[in-house]
Amino acid sequence: MKAPWEKFSLPAAGSAYVSGRSPEFTRAAREIFGPLVERVGSFPAGPLPWMMAEVPREGSLSAFFRGLAALLEPAGSLWTVFPKKPFAEELKFPYLWIDVQKAGLSVGLVDNKVAAFSPRLTSIRFVVPLARRPRRAS
Repeated sequence: MKAPWEKFSLPAAGSAYVSGRSPEFTRAAREIFGPLVERVGSFPAGPLPWMMAEVPREGSLSAFFRGLAALLEPAGSLWTVFPKKPFAEELKFPYLWIDVQKAGLSVGLVDNKVAAFSPRLTSIRFVVPLARRPRRAS
């Protein structure tokens, strides 16, 4: 049986950071990752290999993604966490899944994985497209 954190592809080397404010996000992050990630109020300067951010209920999704995309290293992963559709109203989350996806795509990222984060929260992984990553020297 796999550990709960394995589906989130933590980096073998480099730091991993999570940032979110809701009690549900904080509790799930602690249960899933334990000491494997650093919980932060805001992300340190990039480039970062792995980030997980709770999508805020207010403000601009575009600005949220622009800021995070600027911190992401070319081969890094950005996980975004937000309520599943049946719980969006209860958790006062104003966006649909498609809104979150489109906002990530609009800043040049691509989504390539979805994973349950908790019974009421889901997550989408965004990455820099391969075509935009610097080529390695042979």
